[in-house]
Amino acid sequence: MTELALAGDTASRELIEEVGEWLGLGLANLAAALDPGLFVIGGGLCSAGNLLVEPARKAFARNLTGRGFRPAAGIELAALGPNAGLIGAADLSRVSSRVRH
Repeated sequence: MTELALAGDTASRELIEEVGEWLGLGLANLAAALDPGLFVIGGGLCSAGNLLVEPARKAFARNLTGRGFRPAAGIELAALGPNAGLIGAADLSRVSSRVRH
């Protein structure tokens, strides 16, 4: 579906934007509980890019509790894209194997 949305398919774009809105709402709820400085979106979600992230940012701003009393967390795409989790897990494995020996 992401490929269709990026190619301009209206229905696919609307669905990804709706997912972005739900993502933003979920992140706003997490921010209320955890108060992070930044949310990094990785994995397959990265493929949708700003089609997903911009609606997420707008929904996050609308739904964030305590606005004005604390800085709002940023929402960014992982620099390593869809492979960010895999690369991070491999790096963690490499580091932890050195620590055990």
